[in-house]
Amino acid sequence: MRRTAGLTATIVIATAGLTACTEEQAYCVDLAGYAAAAAGVDPQKPADYAKILDDAKKLQDSAPDEVKDDWKVVAGFAEKARKAGTNEVELARLGRQLGAVTTAYKAIATQAKDSCKVDIPKLN
Repeated sequence: MRRTAGLTATIVIATAGLTACTEEQAYCVDLAGYAAAAAGVDPQKPADYAKILDDAKKLQDSAPDEVKDDWKVVAGFAEKARKAGTNEVELARLGRQLGAVTTAYKAIATQAKDSCKVDIPKLN
């Protein structure tokens, strides 16, 4: 709860100060909002990825070139998870794709930390 409140405060402060911000700054603000939303995602449950689909799509569009393809992997996986819904067979199939998603997500997390000073939840 404390972490979420801190992220929310950071987002509010950052948004207030970014009236004429660069694309990278806007991405970093959106990334901070994503970090708060992603805190409730269990990385081992493909169905949970649907919770971050809208944010992942937005970040895919605004991401710097170095992680744009990584966001495409994460957003694509989240879209497939949303479509699978509660279908256990489809979710199990998606579970086999977690390796590629984890690799992409780690690249995103590294870039987020280095460029935006944002810690996004880790995938185990």
